[in-house]
Amino acid sequence: MKKYLNIIVASFFIFFSENGFCQAEYNKEVKAKIEIKEIENLLFITGTAENLKSEFKNISYKLSVFKKNKSSSNKSTNAQNGRATLEPIQKIELSKTQVNYTKEDEVIVMLLIYDEKDAIIGKDRVVFGEETESDAGKSLPVDGIEMVGIVTNDTKTKLGNDFYDMFYAQYSKLKIHTTKIVTVQEELSFARTTKISILVDSDVIEEFYSRPEEDFLKYMADSAASKLFKYFKDQEKQSKMITQY
Repeated sequence: MKKYLNIIVASFFIFFSENGFCQAEYNKEVKAKIEIKEIENLLFITGTAENLKSEFKNISYKLSVFKKNKSSSNKSTNAQNGRATLEPIQKIELSKTQVNYTKEDEVIVMLLIYDEKDAIIGKDRVVFGEETESDAGKSLPVDGIEMVGIVTNDTKTKLGNDFYDMFYAQYSKLKIHTTKIVTVQEELSFARTTKISILVDSDVIEEFYSRPEEDFLKYMADSAASKLFKYFKDQEKQSKMITQY
């Protein structure tokens, strides 16, 4: 009996280690790197990718810039998407952008690199103007930091952006500490509507067809935030169970 129990425990550990811990490893095959030059009141941003393997890699990427004014609380988001093929042991520039920056601003630059299955395999994050001055303007390592409340806005319509604002307000209240990226994604659909999805990395947490009613959007924002909270709690329990073994 003890022999069979050991086999079950071993199988349990292998399954969750393959589907849990491995997904948290980034920059192992393709390294994401953000390079920034600061000239007067401008930040010149370049997102790069480096293939660390001796084989071709087909990737897609998203370079996002989040900007918030500390005094007025005005915020803006800019994102650039694209695809590329990397030759073995090759580093290339993916995208360039620039943003105005003053001491009253907090700017977060995020670069995500996806494989052919839309799983995140590389990411980098640079912060300017955080409350902790020692961290401002430094490229923070991906491993070991808690990126609290990072939600990327990939909506395409005003209605989608309104939902993003409602959802982000609810999500921020949860104060979830996680290294995973939450994405609000909007795709054009039939009958003059759109489909909105909330994803964690490549996992779909909530998905629905948009409607213009404000009450409906608020309801879906609350629902998505609640499901996210449960998702992260389940992930936390899973990690604790694996640690026990």
